[in-house]
Amino acid sequence: MRRAVEPRRVEYDLHRGHPNADLLPRSEMRAIMSDLLRRDGEADDGDSWRRHLNYGPNAGDARFRSALRSFLDGRTRDDDAGTATGGATTDASASATRGGPEDRGLFVTHGVSHGLELLCAACTRPGDEVWVERPTYFLAPAIFESHDLVVRSLPMMSDGMDDDTNRKDSIGKVDIDRLIRMVEEGDSPAPRMIYVIPSYHNPTGRSMSAEERMKLASFALRNRVLLVADEVYHLLDWEQGDDGESDAREDGETASRRPAGMARFNDVRIDPDEAAPKSDGDRDDATIGCCISVSSFTKIWAPGVRLGWIDAPSFVIERLKNYGYIDSQGGVAPFVGGMMTRAVELGLLDGRLDKLRSEYADRYGLVCDLLRGEPRMTVRRNSQVRRQGGYFIWVEFPSCVDGDAFLSYSMENFDVKFMAGSRCDPFPLAEGDASGKSIRSCARLCFADLDRDKLVEATTA
Repeated sequence: MRRAVEPRRVEYDLHRGHPNADLLPRSEMRAIMSDLLRRDGEADDGDSWRRHLNYGPNAGDARFRSALRSFLDGRTRDDDAGTATGGATTDASASATRGGPEDRGLFVTHGVSHGLELLCAACTRPGDEVWVERPTYFLAPAIFESHDLVVRSLPMMSDGMDDDTNRKDSIGKVDIDRLIRMVEEGDSPAPRMIYVIPSYHNPTGRSMSAEERMKLASFALRNRVLLVADEVYHLLDWEQGDDGESDAREDGETASRRPAGMARFNDVRIDPDEAAPKSDGDRDDATIGCCISVSSFTKIWAPGVRLGWIDAPSFVIERLKNYGYIDSQGGVAPFVGGMMTRAVELGLLDGRLDKLRSEYADRYGLVCDLLRGEPRMTVRRNSQVRRQGGYFIWVEFPSCVDGDAFLSYSMENFDVKFMAGSRCDPFPLAEGDASGKSIRSCARLCFADLDRDKLVEATTA
């Protein structure tokens, strides 16, 4: 039997999207465990940690979901939802069905990947299409394909551009106007699902503006599309000035407003006459277009807690609650949910998030300053939204440079590993493929994992 070949270890790993071990909430976890054990010694008022050792509600523990909603509302109260409630009118019942602020719910998951898995299982069927950005989170397409969904590319602004500079400046930006024309004026049927990363995109770091989100949400609502937004980095952000300098402020205070999460755009008003009619094969409320946000504590607390959530209209929450796998197991992670309830209520999550935002803002600025002195590379900044966030920096090389070849060269000569742009493109390179060609002369660098001294050494190697 042939022995499996172990992957080669490198000194400087800018590839994996992990947090640095020193940034994990060890002291906070000790405080939570101490608090839970102290409460267990008091009168049993239903708040004992022992109740979290049993089965829980299908959607997740009610107290945890309430604490989570309070935390999210507090952190996003100043987010920019544009004029989502302006424009054409629609009847109140349709807005409520889609999930306006009075009719949204939270569903507890093990993380974003689990959330995508559940949404595919409960809300799609084999043969449905899901359209994704190009490039995209490199592991997401496999989740869709495991449910026999057909993965296609959204129309991108970089498609068909001849000028290399403008094409690269548009990498990762959805051409929403062309999407609308394709479906509403052309002969392309709308997909069942659209998957986007609108906040601090993985891998490009780009963010959609509030206006773009509203336009995309309106398209989804009119055409009965499930618009699923991966928002794992939404809260992990900081200010970015005109010169690229970063500034993380505490308690959600901002000088430039963060565009709102996609679930906030369910109450965008559309003209009922513009809505696509149901087909004979439609399945009741399953074919109502809506906006769904999936996120987790992976980046704002710790990956090991394996806890996340889906923020969606009530009809989506009900479908998830009634899904056989969920109904059988009795909810997701009740014990960890109890721990994170205390993290919210004791203010530990807010404190940890503020520390992470400050640390990552410094790390981002450090790497950008070092790369700025390299004329053969361009660091793509968030030009539309004067905020930066997440774990990654998207670097563009001259068009003659192949990212995969440069990765091999960097590993062999400098022991530096990064993610080549091709790994983030789920589609094969075709003749005349402007977007695919540009992506392959780019790279994703993670600044969250390495110790600072190693980060400097890797960047300057």
